[in-house]
Amino acid sequence: MAHKLDIDALLARLPLFRNLDAAQLALMARASQQVRVAKHQFVFHRGDPANGLYVVAVGGIKLAIPSPSGQEKVIEFFAPGQAFGEAVMFLDKPYMVQAQALEDTLLIWIDKQDIYAAIDHDPSFAKRMLAGLSLRLHALVQDIETINLQNASQRVISFLLKQPREGGQVHFPFNKNVIASKLGLTPETLSRLLHQLSAKNLIRVDGRDVQILDPEALEAQLYGG
Repeated sequence: MAHKLDIDALLARLPLFRNLDAAQLALMARASQQVRVAKHQFVFHRGDPANGLYVVAVGGIKLAIPSPSGQEKVIEFFAPGQAFGEAVMFLDKPYMVQAQALEDTLLIWIDKQDIYAAIDHDPSFAKRMLAGLSLRLHALVQDIETINLQNASQRVISFLLKQPREGGQVHFPFNKNVIASKLGLTPETLSRLLHQLSAKNLIRVDGRDVQILDPEALEAQLYGG
């Protein structure tokens, strides 16, 4: 996985770093480290010290809670341009989850001391970080609500309707096993439900691509329509 990476440009595009001046942005870029992670390799395990944040430059990462049986519950997944690991960093406590590469991945790692320096330099940086953490918390609460209050079919429909669409098409960023775990389903159940929605001519599935044929009718399924 060979990529020529412009770290300054990557950080500048992130909402978190967007308002830093050029000097501070360059300083943070110089302080950062590139971390290459092969597919299925772990970035960190539960219990490892949390000493900074990661930005996905290329590839994808999943955060999951492992179990003694070897199973796991996927909490979230991250695509290029997204940051993770910042929440626990401020607590001075170890990670409560594990992070694993879903494909060959290139990460940017920034030490928390450099984050603290950015906050000292620009207090609004802390506000943007808090906003990002609040959005993450909101998403987690929505996930808890979805899993506890919606049936399996409703979870799948809600997920589809929340994804970005181009011409009505949703692209699953990662394989269906990961998405199924995030939704609290087995891969077999997810496949069966997608097939049922296809049979109703609400969607059309082609690998990781799902064409939403009738968004209104699909949404009506959430309310028993």
